[in-house]
Amino acid sequence: MAQAVRFSIDYIRSEVRHRLEAGKVLRSQPVSALGAFYAPAEWKAMCEELELLDVRLCDPLAELLGREEWAND
Repeated sequence: MAQAVRFSIDYIRSEVRHRLEAGKVLRSQPVSALGAFYAPAEWKAMCEELELLDVRLCDPLAELLGREEWAND
């Protein structure tokens, strides 16, 4: 029997930060850019979690990060 895949918003934010630091995505790219890194079932589960939080796929990835601290501020 197939296991249902669930992703928490904390996990998604962590993945976004990791991909930003690795230079795989840009803060200005839409959330939908993350879909390229996941299998269809995983991406669908992520989209369901994002939908619950009113995050649209066209929103910039920066929206997922919330408030950030900068060392040089």
